Amino acid sequence: MAALLALVAVSMFHMAAAQSILPQLPTLNIDMEAISVSGVSAGAAFAIQFHVSYSHSIMGVGIIAGPPFYCAAGNVDIAVNNCMQMPDLIITENLIAATEYAFTTDTIDDPKYISEDRVWVFTGEKDTVVVPGVVQKTDEYYQHWLSSDRLIFRTTVPAEHAWVTDFAGRNCSYLGDPYINNCGFDAAGSMLTHFYDQNFTRAKSFNSSNLMRFDQSAYVVSKTPSLISLGDTGYVYIPTACQSGNLTCKLHVVFHGCNQDLETIGTQFVEETGMNEYAEANNFVILYPQARRSKEVPYNPKGCFDWWGYTGIDYSCKTGSQVQTVARMLKDLTGSFA
Repeated sequence: MAALLALVAVSMFHMAAAQSILPQLPTLNIDMEAISVSGVSAGAAFAIQFHVSYSHSIMGVGIIAGPPFYCAAGNVDIAVNNCMQMPDLIITENLIAATEYAFTTDTIDDPKYISEDRVWVFTGEKDTVVVPGVVQKTDEYYQHWLSSDRLIFRTTVPAEHAWVTDFAGRNCSYLGDPYINNCGFDAAGSMLTHFYDQNFTRAKSFNSSNLMRFDQSAYVVSKTPSLISLGDTGYVYIPTACQSGNLTCKLHVVFHGCNQDLETIGTQFVEETGMNEYAEANNFVILYPQARRSKEVPYNPKGCFDWWGYTGIDYSCKTGSQVQTVARMLKDLTGSFA
């Protein structure tokens, strides 16, 4: 079976070279105990939703400028006010209770599994979009389940609202596109080190031929991507050593923030977070699902992943259309994700 999967994977890579897009993601040899996720801003909020939904399968989550699970409670006004600017209105105990209740409805994994995971949280000292107090609530939320050695909260980098690097992006205090700032701090490396409890080397550059587009429509259940504000194509970085299926590789999923969709900043986010360089040197597969802007229904004018309910009331759990779509992507990549 492994040989057959490897043959299929190689065939798909050849197809990608010819067509510039994968019709679906290949099934690779993924370590099922080494799957992690991360995101920035709305992508961080979505990464938390995905982690809480699948805490038995996801072993780590990296959160840059993200509010806690179910902070918006399906209300966009709460999202843009309480969950971005008014941390005193965020009642962490209520969000923990909402998490426990969601488990009783069989829409998330048992939250007891969160205690086995590793969580990395970051807030920029100068963030004016999602203020540090909001992200502190995220740290408090995870403290309910996690011991101090499994939860890191980074608070001392003078960053504005952005994914933070030590090599790419704007000035650290800049606010605006592409929301990637060079602060002399390697967020990608810091979170990966925490998740996997080891130091990783970083390649000087990544292999651009290993960054591939794939058709996201293959993973949307009973709808087209646009109807749930997802892009037609996503990206996946598959290091050369992982392509044959002979080597067991780790898997990390990265969710972009608002105004970081392909229409707005092109491929900057999938190329400049630092993740691909770590992937190439350490045999990580990196998945980059893509949201899209929508000025009609669903209304999502900034191309954010859904963390306030524009796709439906179940947006934050396994039955939510975007969560479900990403889970289907992971099932193809791993062959068995659930």
